Amino acid sequence: MPQITIRSFARFRELFGEVNTLSVPEGTSVLGALLAFAKTQKDGMDELFPKGAFGSHIILMYNRERIDSDDAKTAHTAEGDEIVIYPPVSGG
Repeated sequence: MPQITIRSFARFRELFGEVNTLSVPEGTSVLGALLAFAKTQKDGMDELFPKGAFGSHIILMYNRERIDSDDAKTAHTAEGDEIVIYPPVSGG
């Protein structure tokens, strides 16, 4: 199974740690990988999938490119891929 890296920043880093690796079945979507990751973390489902759907407020990067949740459903992970999650950013 391919192994991917999930990096977390800001509040998510405090909850999940900075870097996690995850083995996922071949052909798993980015969203599927995040769902699998969330299930391994305390409060992961509540934070990343509130009300059962991926949080639209979460900033998501896949291999250094920003993607939205629709693209995350169709982009498939491969060995060595990196997913980065950021909580919403505000301020000035």
